[in-house]
Amino acid sequence: MRNLLLALLLLASPFLRSDEGRFDPPLKGAYLGVSLGKISAGLVVLKIEDNSAARAAGLRRGDVLVRFGHLDELPHMSVRQLWEALSKLPGRAAYELAVLRDERKVLLEITPDPALVRDARALARRLKDHRLFTALKDKKALLGNVEPDLLAAVRRSRSTQSAYEALNEVLGRFGISHTAVIPPWSYASMLGKGSDGKPVFHLGLTIQKVASDTGERFFVRELMYGGGAREAGLRIGDELVAVNGLPFSTSPRRTLAGYEARHAMYTIQVDTEESVRIDYRREAGGAVRSLAIAADRASTAIDSTRKSIRMLGAKARGLGYIHLWNLLSPEIVSIFEKALRKELGSARALVIDLRGRGGQVPVLKAIAKRIIADGRPTALLIDDLTRSAKEIVAYMLKGKKGITLIGKTTAGAVRAAGYITFEDRTRVMIPVNVRMRIESLTGGIDLEGRGVSPDAVVEFHLPFLAGRDPILERSISLLHAGAPKPARRRI
Repeated sequence: MRNLLLALLLLASPFLRSDEGRFDPPLKGAYLGVSLGKISAGLVVLKIEDNSAARAAGLRRGDVLVRFGHLDELPHMSVRQLWEALSKLPGRAAYELAVLRDERKVLLEITPDPALVRDARALARRLKDHRLFTALKDKKALLGNVEPDLLAAVRRSRSTQSAYEALNEVLGRFGISHTAVIPPWSYASMLGKGSDGKPVFHLGLTIQKVASDTGERFFVRELMYGGGAREAGLRIGDELVAVNGLPFSTSPRRTLAGYEARHAMYTIQVDTEESVRIDYRREAGGAVRSLAIAADRASTAIDSTRKSIRMLGAKARGLGYIHLWNLLSPEIVSIFEKALRKELGSARALVIDLRGRGGQVPVLKAIAKRIIADGRPTALLIDDLTRSAKEIVAYMLKGKKGITLIGKTTAGAVRAAGYITFEDRTRVMIPVNVRMRIESLTGGIDLEGRGVSPDAVVEFHLPFLAGRDPILERSISLLHAGAPKPARRRI
């Protein structure tokens, strides 16, 4: 009934709304590439950056800015006031610039860069001073060219989302984990709240791009438990065709989901409380179906973990399941401990899903300790998106009595992460620039780039799974085959 109601509401409103583009606006701001000082005559140029709009326009050191387009109050402005005025201008427009040079008025034409170029320059400087990047002997040329590469990525992009994706591609060339652009909306949705502290509602899904002979297509890869997309009926492996009638490949709502470029993971931007129409295909060559999904909840990792807990049912009698969505909050430990005692207390064996994002060292250590102490036969589900703290848990538990790792080799992404924040609140996740003793948890083994291999390998081909989970299915068969009820376990 609820889905029918949503469908009627959607049909009553135009799908091809003219404001769909609000999710992917043109790049804005006018960045000149100069350092300025304040003198009585106006704002004087102190320094001009190489490969900048100012250099291309012919600005010189010592020029005094007196007019920029229709801004003719420059002599009375502070440097900060000018930057604020320029930040509100559209990107890529051409402007007439009047300067005083040797007591003569000179007119120049300047096409400023989008403001994102300034952030790209700052990011390049950070990478060039980062021990992990400078240690890449085989990529010295790439690091040497990183600033022009990042600038070119922004300059060739026609919109905000395409710029994020282009920047992410440049970062991905280094092959270092936890190096990725996270757009403001994606960052807020991962937390479940915005910068103002208010809940950010989303659909609770990620979509992976898959390249094939027929081109690039997009398939549902992750669905949060209790999230709107899962409850509306989307399934992992469904091909996502369109959002509100626009192809997903070109939809303004498509945005990076915060993974490294090689994973090609996206999500769908929505406004809080709005409903969207998702067109999808469940079978190869099958008919396109539609769902109405409401962005009526702020799903979090804690919500998803709690709502994943269940006994697996008649075909998996006696098996209990929990998906630890991430290991960031100590509350995950409390939820896990309670589930082992209560909802999963009667299970003779456990399926613990470690697929997805990582977390914090204290949380991973507590989870690993609790799994060992439980004593029941346990299947740990892993794949190529199992990363960071979850990889360390998998490594710590591999080979322990009664524990079997099932799935695919993990991501090999174990660098501790920090963030650079751009002026538009975009985050760039990069590894911290200090030595972290993560290897102390893995017996001196560095899992970066190598990951943890499973005990039982399961092929996982994403397209058109129709909700099937081959890794989970294999864990059920293995536990049924060899999971006798333990004589005693500690709670």
